[in-house]
Amino acid sequence: MINSLVKKLFFKHTKVQTFFITRLADNEIEEKVFLKKGEHEIDISTHHGMICLDPFCIAVWLPFTQLNSVDPQSVKIQFKKGHKLNASIKVSIIEQIATTHGKLLLYKVEKAINYQLSALHQLIFFRYFLRSKKNTYYHRKVISALYSYPRRIIIVSYKDEHYCNIFPMDIQAYIREEDLYILGLRTTNITLNKILEAKKVVVCDTDSVDINTVYNLGKHSSTAPTPIKDLPFGTTESQLFGFPVPDFTGSYREIEIIQHKEMGYHMLMVGKVLNAKKIKENSSSLYHIGFLQYQNGEYKSIEGLF
Repeated sequence: MINSLVKKLFFKHTKVQTFFITRLADNEIEEKVFLKKGEHEIDISTHHGMICLDPFCIAVWLPFTQLNSVDPQSVKIQFKKGHKLNASIKVSIIEQIATTHGKLLLYKVEKAINYQLSALHQLIFFRYFLRSKKNTYYHRKVISALYSYPRRIIIVSYKDEHYCNIFPMDIQAYIREEDLYILGLRTTNITLNKILEAKKVVVCDTDSVDINTVYNLGKHSSTAPTPIKDLPFGTTESQLFGFPVPDFTGSYREIEIIQHKEMGYHMLMVGKVLNAKKIKENSSSLYHIGFLQYQNGEYKSIEGLF
């Protein structure tokens, strides 16, 4: 009873959870992400991505022209919608990886501040509704800040002679200017070493799939994934690798892994896109959005059994 009253009093939606799910086309994302140093800021909305959750790490790509105009050391990453600042993260540089047209900057998150709702709202949300022995108050704040920007859910596909796995993830980013894909895969995932050995992976969008099917793919064990014949959808083979592509996919990319680095709980993989296939025009994807940002926006929630 008290729990329900608190929800109604402090939050406009009765369901309180870490993420909401929505479906968006690329041009429907209203938020922006900026790399900020002093008064100078660079739009990195399509040039950044999460790469590890323990410790929290972010990758940012900058072209040479912007690298010359800002010192990448000791910067802030800010999340905005219009002129409103929604969250800010202080980061420290870990490493700089040279690319053809710029550099991939690897950052560790040092501090996070959320601005979407009042301090009292945040205190109740982080300390009461999201309380858990599995993560800390700091962890909840950083996750909320990172998901102030919608995070695309992708489907990853890998296959060899004796093994096949299809699973979802959102720790990823595509750098169009370099035709590079960045993936952060858990080091405990059995599929990781297979991908690194083969140096091949296929990334698919989630154009017409329901969220329960996606989450169920994430629940099966990477040690013994569900056989393709038992999956609740059909598949075709990708053009170059012959990896399974779900029939709900609107587009996919076949990627050669060219570099990797263990960041902690996740392995950073950098891949070059060898083939991009568009199956449907104007495809969309499922996205995770943090609760605070969802409260502050007008996104339509897709309900699921999670």
